Amino acid sequence: MKVLIIGAESRLGLAAASKLIEAHQLRLFDSKVSAPPDPGEVERIEGDILDPGTCWKLVRGVDAVVHTGHFSGPTLSGYDHEQHLDLATRGMHILLKAAVETGVKRIVYAGTLEIFASYPDDVFISEHWEPKPTPAMEQMAPFLAENLCREFARAHKVTVTVLRLGKLVKEEEVERESPDLMWLDFRDAAKAIRWALNREASQDVWWTRRYALYHICAAIPNGKYLVSQAASQGFEPVHNFDACWPTSGSDTTGGKS
Repeated sequence: MKVLIIGAESRLGLAAASKLIEAHQLRLFDSKVSAPPDPGEVERIEGDILDPGTCWKLVRGVDAVVHTGHFSGPTLSGYDHEQHLDLATRGMHILLKAAVETGVKRIVYAGTLEIFASYPDDVFISEHWEPKPTPAMEQMAPFLAENLCREFARAHKVTVTVLRLGKLVKEEEVERESPDLMWLDFRDAAKAIRWALNREASQDVWWTRRYALYHICAAIPNGKYLVSQAASQGFEPVHNFDACWPTSGSDTTGGKS
């Protein structure tokens, strides 16, 4: 497949590109892009996702879109609230509209488990729980983008997969830190994106089958965020931060051991 990665210069975008290039042709987009290491190896485009003309250029000829939810240039904290909200809502709408109008059949959006951070740690949160994002844009913006993805799956014949990713780190970089129930290694996040691209349900008459939502984080003993739904579909994280926990179980469901 030819895959467009939005936010390709972010750390998640780089990890996803590294994983996807093994089997796919890539078009990489960000507000600023670096020069390709080997000219012609991948297609790189920079621009403004809020510009409809740019989005039309991005989606033409691609089979799938991966939106990492991140951009290079200013960090999320570098945007003011209005800019951040605009990227997540208007920018997402312009991109999705262009994608469905040009015949793209698969869309993967990387949301966040942070929208459940306000819940206590002694609960077990599945995809059926009600999100409780705070007004902070780091939570509210991806929550609104996630809902836009769902509505496009309802209205159009397109496969949409939302991955609510945990807190992105690298296992070896945090082995001396206090463990976090939301941790997810960048490499497992990239693996989840590659796995999600395999879903194809665009011709299903039921929109609830065209749309799928999965929680993605490390499979830790008695984890707060249940990953059993993704596990049932074949996704299995490799980096589970075993050294950070008093007891390391082999439970890959993220549930009670």
